[in-house]
Amino acid sequence: MNAQTQMSAPTQQSVGLLNLESFELSQRIAKMLSSSTLVPEQYRATIQKKAGKDSYGNQQWREEPNPNGLSNCIIALNMANRMGADPLMVMQNLYLVNGRPSWSSQFIMAGINSSGRFSALRFEIEDLGEKEVECTETVWENRQKKNVTKKVKIHDFSCTAWAIEKETGERLESSKITIEMAVKEGWYTKEGSKWQTMPEQMLRYRAASFFGRVYAPELLMGLRSAEEEQDRIIDVTPEQEATVVNASDFKHIKNLILKAKSLDALEELESSIYALSDEAERNELIKFWTAQSNKFKVTDVEATEAKKPESTQQEAPPVEEKKSTSAQVRKQILDQINGFTNSQDLQAIIPFIQGDEILTDAHKTYVLNAVQQKIDELNKSKAPVVNEIKSISVKNGLIAQIQESKDVAELEVVAKRITENKAQMTDEHHQIVLTSYAQRKEILSQGDIFGEAQSAPDTAVDRAITRIEKCTTQDEINQVWAELESNPYNKFSPEEKLLIEQAAERREAEITA
Repeated sequence: MNAQTQMSAPTQQSVGLLNLESFELSQRIAKMLSSSTLVPEQYRATIQKKAGKDSYGNQQWREEPNPNGLSNCIIALNMANRMGADPLMVMQNLYLVNGRPSWSSQFIMAGINSSGRFSALRFEIEDLGEKEVECTETVWENRQKKNVTKKVKIHDFSCTAWAIEKETGERLESSKITIEMAVKEGWYTKEGSKWQTMPEQMLRYRAASFFGRVYAPELLMGLRSAEEEQDRIIDVTPEQEATVVNASDFKHIKNLILKAKSLDALEELESSIYALSDEAERNELIKFWTAQSNKFKVTDVEATEAKKPESTQQEAPPVEEKKSTSAQVRKQILDQINGFTNSQDLQAIIPFIQGDEILTDAHKTYVLNAVQQKIDELNKSKAPVVNEIKSISVKNGLIAQIQESKDVAELEVVAKRITENKAQMTDEHHQIVLTSYAQRKEILSQGDIFGEAQSAPDTAVDRAITRIEKCTTQDEINQVWAELESNPYNKFSPEEKLLIEQAAERREAEITA
């Protein structure tokens, strides 16, 4: 009877760590899960790492064993068993932040809502308006930690998570979470913080986490949310002292290149060279920098050759080729940029730079800025080409008009045409026209060629005074002054200007009398 009862009773086994059969079952299930591609990477038996590119530029990957995959799966199974949750759901919502396990905020909300102890979790959000909040931030100065107080202007909101406990009917509320609290705790001002881009969502996440830790700690198993763990990370690494280089000091940079002890030290000075505004100095330093770097490369090769053991009968296995670093790729691209003479060719290489997987984001931005600067330089250097034949035609036409001018008034009309057609002539032809104009003006001013009457105005000053005396309104006088000042061919001495001003004052008195 007992035997029959024992055989008919169902065998109940579950995953666990403290029982041999449960532990073996856990390992079998974990092995199956670790071979799946549906679980996150930290649970897989193998992980993929980059293995360079093939000859066509396609990224290659290689698989490496993950020694932590199987053990991570077993621990996730144990947590799922204790919580009564699905193992795959636990794996997909359990994160490692700085070595600490943490839940996603969505998982915390789902656990509270599905526990059966509370009504659905709800949130109350209140707009508190704009305000200025003081916060303390830790910075590093001269390798020493220092607390700095600063003010942050925010639009404040508050959020409270609440639910009804089904057993008692009591309304349970979380602590009130505000943007002001986020600023004072240092969550808001962290680099890359989501509090600045999606504040209302982060308020709900944090309120739900606070509610769970107070009213349902057994559901969270003492773990915080992933967002809380991220906000708890404090960067205590002191800032490195950067070498201050005056980019405009040619001699200073040259001395630093001479004092460089290694190729890495030279590469740190490369950006300072390209920051020089003087192209001649920049090119000279580039040549000097290249010569110095070649010396270091030759020295490294000679040292390698000296240390190389004598060849034996058995050939050593081939050594895997060392991949180029981001700094080396940046230098190669910058060297190529200097050889370009066409802005269109430079535009064509921008997509390749953006898609390069070796360059870091900082180096990629630096190289793209250098490309744009080179494009701007090439575009500025392209001056409009003047047609030689058209320039000769314009020159001959203007000289003919100059020679046909019978008085200085007609010659001044031609002067405006010379200015308008300057862009269509070469510098040489424009100078010839100006010389012809000056010679013709001198002849007409003397009044000898065309037999002009002595009573006619002989100089530009006389003509200006005559025009002013014929004016009938103040506006006409002002117009004459404007034309005299705008004509580049009128050059009056201080005495001549005084005569014109006196004539203008007399005419103004006559008009207003």
